[in-house]
Amino acid sequence: MGKNIRGIIGAVAALLCVGSLAGCGAKSTEPSVSEVADRFSKMEKYNVNSDGSATTITASKGGTLYVLTYRDDLKSMKAEGCTVDGNPMKASTEDLNYPDSKGKNLFAFAQAKVGQSGDHKLSCTQTGTTELKALFDTSK
Repeated sequence: MGKNIRGIIGAVAALLCVGSLAGCGAKSTEPSVSEVADRFSKMEKYNVNSDGSATTITASKGGTLYVLTYRDDLKSMKAEGCTVDGNPMKASTEDLNYPDSKGKNLFAFAQAKVGQSGDHKLSCTQTGTTELKALFDTSK
């Protein structure tokens, strides 16, 4: 009985070891730094007021519009407080963050699909924020 238990434990340990090594060398699904830099370089960037005044977003084709703010302000932001052509935006489903000129990151809290080219009106009424930025991504 003792030999059988040791044999089973040894077999399980070997399987666990092989299983943990199975992912070694597999390609990561995370984008590389150059892929991220390339994606950001292709995005249109806009400064957005939080007082409800409109910012014109010029789209050469359809894409996704994101609104970002600083991490400290995220809790007070409401995605539906921003609209595109009068339609409320939805909470961002992407972990998108963008560095500002001061070395701090802004994080996406709202997003909306823009289905066609042309000028679109982005308006945000938010309180308690120091800065809003919009990024328009046509890569997806």
